Amino acid sequence: MFDVDWKSPHLWRKTTATRNASPALTDDLETDVLVVGGGFTGLAAALGARDSGANVVLLEGNEIGSAASGRNNGLVISHHSKASPSELEASFGKVHGARFNALVAGAADVAFGLMQRFGIDAHQVQEGWIQPAHTKATLARARRFHDEWRAFGAHVSWLDRDEVTERVGSPYLGGWMVRNSGHINPFAMTVGLAGAVEREGVKLFENTRALRLERVAAGWKVYAGSGSVTARAVVLATNALTDDLWPGLKHTLIPMKVFQAATEPLAEDLREQILVGNPAVSDMRNDLRYFHYDRDGRLVSGATHTFWHDEAARGRAKVAKMLANTFKALGGEPRITEYWHGTFAVVPDLKPHLYRLAPGLVFGGLYSGRGVALSMALGQDIGRWAAGRRTDADMPLPVTAMKPIAFHPLAVQVANRIHPWNRFKDRRA
Repeated sequence: MFDVDWKSPHLWRKTTATRNASPALTDDLETDVLVVGGGFTGLAAALGARDSGANVVLLEGNEIGSAASGRNNGLVISHHSKASPSELEASFGKVHGARFNALVAGAADVAFGLMQRFGIDAHQVQEGWIQPAHTKATLARARRFHDEWRAFGAHVSWLDRDEVTERVGSPYLGGWMVRNSGHINPFAMTVGLAGAVEREGVKLFENTRALRLERVAAGWKVYAGSGSVTARAVVLATNALTDDLWPGLKHTLIPMKVFQAATEPLAEDLREQILVGNPAVSDMRNDLRYFHYDRDGRLVSGATHTFWHDEAARGRAKVAKMLANTFKALGGEPRITEYWHGTFAVVPDLKPHLYRLAPGLVFGGLYSGRGVALSMALGQDIGRWAAGRRTDADMPLPVTAMKPIAFHPLAVQVANRIHPWNRFKDRRA
């Protein structure tokens, strides 16, 4: 169910300059920090460790950009997945809660800052993210988000009914906006960041799957491809692609398959009525609606299937109908020219986690749909942590042991089949 045809071109890859993959590992190497996984978390961790003065090796099982980091919708959001700042503080405690809220509030600036630091062209647009509300209950929830983030010092704005309807191009009751957020081409960002960390001195190997971990006197030895890497510290940044490399780790997360789709480029007069000012948008339905433009004026959205037969045809039809219902200015169902899918990871509490699996072996990630900005901010801290520049107590999240999900196989099936129930709840709201 979760297999991804990562070699077939998709919109983000088609609109990104070609990059030659780094070679596969064929030697036996030694390093300070080894990162397993070449998505945003792994690349940011490699950068954080390298900036801390460590020698770093990074292994990617396929090619950079082949997994969720290169195939997602591209929303860069400084906000939690579902919780308010006070709710996060209640979960993590006053110290870690305040620290993590600060990380989240600045996460989009960190992501856009990396693009500026390294001259990465990720088609970035930092014109804010709008979360509109469609019911009285979601309006009250949106107001709480806005008020708490404003009190925290984040750059947010409240939008009344008329303003949010005009900005989005669809009728809503109100909403709020996070000003430092926006959207990118995530594949371009992933390959751009990979090139940047290589220039910084990280040794990157692609098409090199980590096969086995072994405890040794110097730390850990990871057998991968036709070589091995011995490292003092190892970061597992595998998220939704976590396998059996470390026993039980894959049972701490739920992989979820989603798809993205895009229209043909919209005419300028339509872009003046829909997503005015080029913000990113995702609303508060249980079955989310999310949108932004790509660099050529395509309207990019996505969804998921309960069952994945005839997925491309059904996905195009589903998004076309949803867009027509949402944006009346389209005058009917738009032509959907692009479709692709991917897999990301969620956890029941919808909060990221940091696990110390063993001395010198750590895991971090699990963003539950808010990973683009947060992975780049938290990932750098994970790299500093692995390099010895951060202690467990210094981290923005509590460091814990693994937390396996009860009845994991059933939980995976429920999470990937719950969408009809979500749509039913939206209709009843």
